[in-house]
Amino acid sequence: MKNAHRESERGQALVLLAMGMAVLLGIAGLAIDGGNLYAHKRHAQNAVDNAALAYALALNQNKASAGLAQANSVLADNGYVNGQDNAAITIARGPAGFDDSYIEVTLTGTVPTAFIHLVYDGPAAFTVRAVAHGQPSAAPMAGYAIIGLADCTTAGGHNVGMSGGGNSGSINVHNGDIFLNSPENGASPQQRCALNPPNSNGNQGITVDSGHQIMSVGSYNYSDSPYISPSPIATGANGGTPVSDPLASLEPPTCTGNGTVNTGAEPDVYSPGNWEGHDLGPGTYQPGIYCISDSDVSLSGSQTIVGNGVVFYFVDHGLKITGQAGITLTAPSATTSPGCLGDADSTSSSCHYAGMAIFVARGNTSTIDVRGNGGTALTGTIYAPTATVQAKGGGSDPDETAMVGQIIASSVVNAGNGSLDLTYVEDKVYHLPPYIQLVE
Repeated sequence: MKNAHRESERGQALVLLAMGMAVLLGIAGLAIDGGNLYAHKRHAQNAVDNAALAYALALNQNKASAGLAQANSVLADNGYVNGQDNAAITIARGPAGFDDSYIEVTLTGTVPTAFIHLVYDGPAAFTVRAVAHGQPSAAPMAGYAIIGLADCTTAGGHNVGMSGGGNSGSINVHNGDIFLNSPENGASPQQRCALNPPNSNGNQGITVDSGHQIMSVGSYNYSDSPYISPSPIATGANGGTPVSDPLASLEPPTCTGNGTVNTGAEPDVYSPGNWEGHDLGPGTYQPGIYCISDSDVSLSGSQTIVGNGVVFYFVDHGLKITGQAGITLTAPSATTSPGCLGDADSTSSSCHYAGMAIFVARGNTSTIDVRGNGGTALTGTIYAPTATVQAKGGGSDPDETAMVGQIIASSVVNAGNGSLDLTYVEDKVYHLPPYIQLVE
């Protein structure tokens, strides 16, 4: 009986050993095939990342038509071709939730297994995905000559309108559009505040050229105003949600030293650098960045500021113009005279701000007065996200302010009975730099 019992135990041990070997093989299979799956998936992820970036680079270089071929070429170089070796690839421009400056690449594949099929009967599959963003150099909210950023339903005031002087002036935009960032619905005076048109006869009111539009985030269309053209305005921009500051990522300028003035010249000649506002006055301004703080720059009488290739950076105060005084400013340019200075990657270089004539610090709620005093007051971009840009007379006739460029401001106001004539010319305004970025 003892021998029979021992034989029985010996048989049980063999069964347990066989079961243990199966478990060990399963664990080994998981370890080996799992590691193999991870390595393949990591390789595939790198491939789709680089493919998405290759397509984004084509967008960045304004070569969108070549983007698909470049993405597929990158995938092929990494061993992935759609429909071959169980690879399924999709490449989409403008995927769900993104505009057409975004590229999505998705790759599904399978991995051959060595041991795992002993315990798992399905394929060892993986899916990887990448989303990249490619943006060529472009004007912020290109096509809009005036962008009124404030939400007047909560902050008060107006995005675009008139003030003073009998409230009879006009704002006329040429070759561009107007954007109003207030989600108004017209239900109350505070809910129809984005536009403040004139209230007297004999002027044009707030207008844009034929073929252009006044676009509002809100739903109120101003169809009851005789001094807005075209009427009714377009409504519901951005799904009724205010847009964010289009230049929020732009670093503020820096000045590395103090500016100087040559009073022996006629008129005075100013050099770029740090300035207290009250120390600046009429004269010629040399190219570069002027960082202005502590007090307003004030002009009166017939005083005039003239500057080519100039950036005025208002840190905590503004620009005040009275009488028949005025300014003539031309922003620095990266391509045409009067040109720009320094390294385009440096915030102390005017090349970093090519196309920008006036930059008002975020949080600075001052007023920036603009008057041409017989000519074009400004060529370039005025960026004043929390400030008011106020036009006064003095352009080609005593009651007109002429500008070429773009205004991005909390509000834009025409003060008096004259007109603000703004012509949008895209190659004269600030452009965001080109970039590519992997976002998912």
